[in-house]
Amino acid sequence: MKNKKIFFVADARSIHTAKWVDYFVEKDYTVYLATFASANNTKCTNIYYLGNKESHVSGGNYHYLFGVHKLSEHFRNIQPDTINAHYSYSMGFIALLAKKFSRITSEFSVVCHGSDVLDPPMPYIFNQINKYILRRCDKVFAVSDQIKDKIEKFGLDVEKIFVGQYGIALSSLAIEKDIDIISNRTYTPNSRIDFLLEAINEMEYENLNIVFVLPNIEDEEYEDLKNKYPYIVFYKHIEYSKMINLVSRAKVYISATQSDGTSLSLLEAMQVGCMPLVSNIVSNRSWVLDMVNGYLFDGNSEFKDKLKIILKLKDPAFIIATNKRLLLENGNYLRQMKKIEKFLIGNI
Repeated sequence: MKNKKIFFVADARSIHTAKWVDYFVEKDYTVYLATFASANNTKCTNIYYLGNKESHVSGGNYHYLFGVHKLSEHFRNIQPDTINAHYSYSMGFIALLAKKFSRITSEFSVVCHGSDVLDPPMPYIFNQINKYILRRCDKVFAVSDQIKDKIEKFGLDVEKIFVGQYGIALSSLAIEKDIDIISNRTYTPNSRIDFLLEAINEMEYENLNIVFVLPNIEDEEYEDLKNKYPYIVFYKHIEYSKMINLVSRAKVYISATQSDGTSLSLLEAMQVGCMPLVSNIVSNRSWVLDMVNGYLFDGNSEFKDKLKIILKLKDPAFIIATNKRLLLENGNYLRQMKKIEKFLIGNI
């Protein structure tokens, strides 16, 4: 089975893409990758660049459509056994169109990561686009139960849906906890960063070491936040290793997302003994049982009350041990990717 040809259509800069692509490269499959990114952070050497315009995670990447013809030619020349696209209405749509134009019979699948299904722009229009794409897939990967619930409403056969994230590499890090609170979600409306900042600002924060990492924030907004909250340490996008180091040093991980896939940031925080305080949404409830292995909140008052409880915890050892066992069972990268491989490829 390892001589099968797998063609990925995804952002070659993304950690999500790298986790998928690198696994299959290391498993000796013949792997191809088409991308609109300007750099390749994966181990795939058979890479095709479809455009020279910068892509934006916030959307508006209509230039993708100009890559359909080129992608269809690659499909026709390579004749892959399976095509796997990451993010539904963007790469999934482009890959589906290219597959149709190439007239090949490859199996087609899409990975839904979160915002592409749960928080798309112009929801009515993009819900219809997502429905069109996903109903034409042979297989669909939903990285959380919240995504599965949404795409089931599109009329998909549940047998075609795999539910689960690829997990994280499990390791033991013994680092001094010199950061009290950390947030590292992308600066978008869905992340509700301003909600978190305003809630903390209403508390006694003088003696707290607080860090906010804000990927994708514009320079002007970044400077405004630094001036408004001078007692908080802010970072823009930073290297993955540095990010993990910061989270490892933190006592409390906070996130206020309104919708989400399985948050790898949450899993990484749990792995390094960081206490989770996260929004009470379906995807988070799949990993956090309130006041057992972490804390869930619905509004401003509950967030502040539970943050105070966590900061006063004298011995979080039970919660940390519980989360490590949970991740060992359900969040191990190699174990999760083996499940994904079996679902994507079939009998292996």
